[in-house]
Amino acid sequence: MKKILLVYWTGTFNTRYTTNLLKTRFESLGYEVTTLELDYKTPKKVDVFHYDLIGVGYPIYGFNIPHFINKWLRHQQWNINSQYFFYKDSGETMHANDASSYSIFNWFKRHHIKFTNEYHFVMPYNIHFRFEDNLIREMLEYNDKLADIIVYEVTNKINNIKKYKFIHKFITFFVRLVYICGPINSFLYRVDKNKCNKCGLCVNSCPRNNIYFDKNNRVRFHHHCESCMRCCFMCPKDAYFMGFLQGWKVNGKYDLENIKKMPSEGKVITKETRGFFECYIETFDYIDKRYKELFKK
Repeated sequence: MKKILLVYWTGTFNTRYTTNLLKTRFESLGYEVTTLELDYKTPKKVDVFHYDLIGVGYPIYGFNIPHFINKWLRHQQWNINSQYFFYKDSGETMHANDASSYSIFNWFKRHHIKFTNEYHFVMPYNIHFRFEDNLIREMLEYNDKLADIIVYEVTNKINNIKKYKFIHKFITFFVRLVYICGPINSFLYRVDKNKCNKCGLCVNSCPRNNIYFDKNNRVRFHHHCESCMRCCFMCPKDAYFMGFLQGWKVNGKYDLENIKKMPSEGKVITKETRGFFECYIETFDYIDKRYKELFKK
């Protein structure tokens, strides 16, 4: 039986959701699947050498792979004979995101490890603005199709990696300054003591162990924040002030499982869609086309 590892970083659990989509599908084909969600408790080195297929998943932060998983991946010893693929997610599919894996892709290439496939799931924002449920339902429907495409292509060794364009590599490199934004911005984080109920959710769930209670039981911050937004997104009292990101803050998790069960009210993204969501037209068209090619549906 072939063994599969899905190793991923997640902030507000979108990448956990897509990882579980893939896990379920691989297991239905008889594969043995291990998932590894990275956080501050994960050892710097893990035995990942005995897997036949390895997927690396992450949410796109500022057109880049998050700093934590980027560093963690570089500490491992990898099997050059294994098969590797990327799966990533974000709230937009503009082409500026195309080269988000570029830095780690090159590191793997220098170590004679070849990634053969890369895929982009669309998931609802945890920053900028809140997505409407009917749009999320449509996104999740397309993610189901994309998961089927991924599993079919990687198990049948149908490669899809394309050469990254210079403009997208430049954008990724330039915006990599996002790696220092979290630590700097964390000096401005505040929690409204009149709203906070001391539930400890943010302290206990921060994937970077960046949040703690001081001796007076007040929420305080270290300065190794990843800007994943989990703390303010999940806060039951909306008590967070997020410094420079305050105007982009979104509070309250999405109930993805119930949204997925909602009845369709017709297509949300159409050929007439304009503005921010226009980039979804190309993405959804590609998924429909590729799904039909592979499954004749």
